[in-house]
Amino acid sequence: MMSNCLEFAEPDANGRTVCPVLIIGAGPAGLALAYELKRRGTQAVVLERADKVGDTFQRMAEGTEYGPWHNNLLPGPALVVPWYDMFRRTRREEYAFYLERYSHLNELDVRTGIQVAEVKRQGLGDFVVHTTSGEFCAPLLVNATGYFGRPLLPRYPGAEQSSIRQMHACDYREPSTVRDLLQSKSGSVLIVGKRLTAGETMKDLCEAGYRVSISHRSPIQSMPWPWLQACVFPLTMLLEEALVKLMPKYRPWNLRITMNRSEHIPLITSGRVRTYPDIERFASDTVVFTNGACERFDLVIYATGYLPVMAHLEGFVKLDPVTGYPPLRDLQSREQPGLYFLGLVDSRTFRSQFLRGLREDATYLAEKLAGSDVRTAVSV
Repeated sequence: MMSNCLEFAEPDANGRTVCPVLIIGAGPAGLALAYELKRRGTQAVVLERADKVGDTFQRMAEGTEYGPWHNNLLPGPALVVPWYDMFRRTRREEYAFYLERYSHLNELDVRTGIQVAEVKRQGLGDFVVHTTSGEFCAPLLVNATGYFGRPLLPRYPGAEQSSIRQMHACDYREPSTVRDLLQSKSGSVLIVGKRLTAGETMKDLCEAGYRVSISHRSPIQSMPWPWLQACVFPLTMLLEEALVKLMPKYRPWNLRITMNRSEHIPLITSGRVRTYPDIERFASDTVVFTNGACERFDLVIYATGYLPVMAHLEGFVKLDPVTGYPPLRDLQSREQPGLYFLGLVDSRTFRSQFLRGLREDATYLAEKLAGSDVRTAVSV
């Protein structure tokens, strides 16, 4: 059952903030959905644990870039992005600013600095969300916390006992991060990983004068040169559009987040960056690899990906012990009707984890939740 939807968020007799739709997470997914719902006449409240929207993009490494602006815009007017920049690559700091402006100019009800502690439910009725700023209540709940807030750290024998410093790539911003940690402008750094984040971090530290090595389990792949990407961009977009309709879960080659062929691969082929297979174990001050090699490093950086942020839902829905994902059907929880998830890898199509896919999924979900469809949005 569903309670009557309210036009705007307001407190009930118990002092809880009540709203038609409650969204957890003010990243691109949460903001896009809030905009699409508002455009359809349904008010949503967005809760964000950080002090600013788009916290993930606020904290990423300084040199991080994404695809062209054309792919990364959220629904609605382009706002601060001029037309001549549409096919230029998007920089991290630009996108963080864009998300702030998007929230402000569209007058979205985003409430920052609020940590969600627990989610409960009143029978089959409204969701009750316990936060650091009191309780929120809504018949429809959308989890849009993404998968960049929970770093995935591999467990290697001896790692905890080793004297070698270790960190996840999520804590890396620029070479000064390593300089401050090691108290030195030089040193030997091992990066574990083979994708774009590993490549960007490798390039940064090489240019700063550090001796960099890469450890990877499978062969390193690379994306085409930037000029070739620009040339084939229209064709790849047409291919994606066709595949989304015909084979929505098929993952084409152009969505592999690999190293850059012109900037990263030459560092490896020239021998400037040494490569090793997977780590077998850590010794006191060395790393032992599966091929028997043993090397000393001052720092190990894990560019090993992330798991979805779901701690607030533990015990409320079942989470896969390996992936951290709940069982879903058409973005909705199979266990808790009315609970939706936005921004997870392959949750609706192969583009769901990417910004252009978030835009599509947000529009799709808003159509299900808003207006006349809101009464049928909860289905078993």
